[in-house]
Amino acid sequence: MQKYLYEDLYNLEETHWWHIAKRNLMISLLKNNLSGNQNRILDIGCGTGKNLEVLERFGVSFGIDSSPQAILYCKKRGIKNVVKGNIERMPFTRESFDAITALDVLEHVDDQEALKEVYRVLKRGNVLIITVPAYPELWSKWDEVLNHKRRYAKKQLENLLKENGFKILKISYAFSFLFLPALIVRLIKKRIYKNHYPSDFQISNRPINFLLTGISAIEKFFIVKIGVPFGTSLIAVALKN
Repeated sequence: MQKYLYEDLYNLEETHWWHIAKRNLMISLLKNNLSGNQNRILDIGCGTGKNLEVLERFGVSFGIDSSPQAILYCKKRGIKNVVKGNIERMPFTRESFDAITALDVLEHVDDQEALKEVYRVLKRGNVLIITVPAYPELWSKWDEVLNHKRRYAKKQLENLLKENGFKILKISYAFSFLFLPALIVRLIKKRIYKNHYPSDFQISNRPINFLLTGISAIEKFFIVKIGVPFGTSLIAVALKN
């Protein structure tokens, strides 16, 4: 991710509907698949740290991110259990964690090596929650700004998890209501902005932000219960065999 976007993330992570929706979906899925409040939870690609604060309700949370900017913003939030590191080679012992979250991480790295390392540090029989951008056909300049290497088809993500020793408990698309608007907006921005591509997360209209927060809450119900058939992201819950 470009350096200038970390300040953007820090400022918007608590209020922007997209961050709220993704965080609430993660919480619901953890509640369904993780018991007690004495767990050790690792958030890979922890960014500026808001998710780490929320994960504390399930136990002790730890964060890792490859960006020095991200680590600084985590420290600014007062978060201590955070280290700079790479998902493909993490400084944790084997089977260290009861749950792992990796939200929008795999698309940045060698996903085979990353999942092997996730498998190593996750306790046997425990849960991994991941999100990735969906549909290679939706590739845009925004993916390049975020330093993505790929977007995923559903079957591609399923095979990737199974090949690396995970049993899939749930896999669904998310943000279905964004599919067509995202396609249109990114085509327009591609024509207008040639050098500096502005963040897709900027929403100054509070009613729209409120509306999209509500819509995503409704969608979350269907994702948790039965899944949705299309969307701009994929979310998966997988168990270490």
